[in-house]
Amino acid sequence: MKKLMKQQHTFRSLARMTALVVTGFMVCSSDAVSCQKNTNPIRMEHRLVETDNNRTLDIRRDETVRITLPENATTGYRWTVESYDRQFLSELPSEANYPATTGVGSGGEVTFIFQAKKSGTSDIMLKQWRSWEGDSSTIARFHIQLREADNAKPRN
Repeated sequence: MKKLMKQQHTFRSLARMTALVVTGFMVCSSDAVSCQKNTNPIRMEHRLVETDNNRTLDIRRDETVRITLPENATTGYRWTVESYDRQFLSELPSEANYPATTGVGSGGEVTFIFQAKKSGTSDIMLKQWRSWEGDSSTIARFHIQLREADNAKPRN
């Protein structure tokens, strides 16, 4: 009987700890020696594509914006960041995706990632061009306006 009670207590303790970790109340290192309370709320990631060009987006501090655009680097035309407000946004490393299953000269896509550092507004301007030919080679532009949403109602 005593052994059964000990097993039940161990099971309940394990279940409580699992619930805490799963719901994000605790963040533990892999060796479970140090645990700390997670004070960072989950932030939204906004995913934009070519059809979102010239859109206005409400964004909060620490949220990220991922802009994914079609690109065929073999033509020499590449997307690049033309401008954004560095006081408001951080540019994270971009990601290129060119599937290996497509043939030589086939296109793919590139993703630009930005994170809001503080409240405010900013525009992100991207252009598709051949950098060695200068601005006259620009064949497409992508623009998104970001505005502060810190005072808006909380996201669900």
